[in-house]
Amino acid sequence: MKDTSNRSNPYTIEPAKLSAAFTSRDLCARTGTCVGICPEGALYVNDAGFPELIAEKCTSCGICAQTCPGETVHFRDMARRTFEFIPDDTGFDGHVMHTRIAFSTDKTIRGGGAGGGVVTAILWDLLKSGEVDGCVVTRMSPDRPWLAEPFIARTYQDLTGSQGSKYLVIALNSIIEAIRTQEGSFAVAALPCQVHGLRKAMEAEPWLKDKIKVVIGLFCGGALEPEVVTDLLRTKGLTKEEILDFQFRGGEWPGKMRAVKKDGAICNMHYSNYKDGAYNYFIGLYMPMRCQTCIDGSNEFADCAVSDAWTKNQYGEYKFKSCSRILIRTPLGEEIVNAAEARGSLGLIDLEKDANYRTQKQQTKRKGIIAPLRVDRLKKKGVAVPRYDRPVPEASTKEKISEKGVTFLLSAARKSGMRYYLIKFLTSYWAIPLIKLRLWLKNRKYQKRTG
Repeated sequence: MKDTSNRSNPYTIEPAKLSAAFTSRDLCARTGTCVGICPEGALYVNDAGFPELIAEKCTSCGICAQTCPGETVHFRDMARRTFEFIPDDTGFDGHVMHTRIAFSTDKTIRGGGAGGGVVTAILWDLLKSGEVDGCVVTRMSPDRPWLAEPFIARTYQDLTGSQGSKYLVIALNSIIEAIRTQEGSFAVAALPCQVHGLRKAMEAEPWLKDKIKVVIGLFCGGALEPEVVTDLLRTKGLTKEEILDFQFRGGEWPGKMRAVKKDGAICNMHYSNYKDGAYNYFIGLYMPMRCQTCIDGSNEFADCAVSDAWTKNQYGEYKFKSCSRILIRTPLGEEIVNAAEARGSLGLIDLEKDANYRTQKQQTKRKGIIAPLRVDRLKKKGVAVPRYDRPVPEASTKEKISEKGVTFLLSAARKSGMRYYLIKFLTSYWAIPLIKLRLWLKNRKYQKRTG
């Protein structure tokens, strides 16, 4: 079979022995699992996050295909591995033991985090208590701050330096090779696709299961193609060489995308904030194809999953500013969250009986309904899509029409060549009326819903 991704690397290895990227890049989740798990070092990650093959090193062992989370995700098998039983159908949120609102009690960590610094607080508690020897996290590359990279944090400074959301494609699991060669146990903070790859790799390689003590999951609405940063810089007349750092949610909660120049100046990339004036545009223009066919937005196979707490009160105001919601999924997850509270690292609020609480409605629709409909429709058209062992959900005519419309817009954004010009307009002063209109419509819907 020929390499359908049209890369320059020629190879003669049977495609079935390789990860999904070597038959269709649209199937590649770009988690880096294949790169990190390869025992021969025959794969590496390019700047776009895809694996590249060093053919002369490959022994056709097949482990990269076995652990690849891009082409096949069997939810029942993964649930059995994670929970040791198969939960009943629990909807978008997946299996949940307890739901909590949380925030870091450390002012530095809470101020530096996207949602109260919860993930960092848990990781720091594990590290300082000696429960783990290192934490797998991400950061904007010190040498190339327009790209993100994984690394192993071992100090307080490492962890605080890693804070803040990075909405780029990141080959996090390429770090498996470093875990293999280093002593001790590790905690990992990862997105759903990355957790899928980790669970597969932990099943295939028992040594990895012994090394990874806990998996902290992040909710995900979809990653962004790496070029979003350079496109945004270009809209503001900046070059990559001028910046020291790029922040996806910098400043006051909920934050905004901004560049920090080498002279210390901060350049905002858009008006309004992350929640109302940025991410919702970018995800429609820069979402990779594999993200569009992912049906796990709540990180169903983490020990505990963390998301922003967008809950509003009866007046339409955010009730839990600078906080996150934790879905505790496993006894281990419960143990580490309770221990972090007991040691004073984490503040917790019981959310389970809160009358104002609602799960993330937009996420539920995007990943729980629209994405499965898209997978099913594209599969019938003969398009390469991931294989799941879940039935297509019941959907209304309106939802089916919505899926087709959203898919068309996503496809048009990828292919039209107009993406840069759209983003330049949508992040400009002239788009402020659109932001205000969106907020007005949003508040109107909320008022109707609350009566």
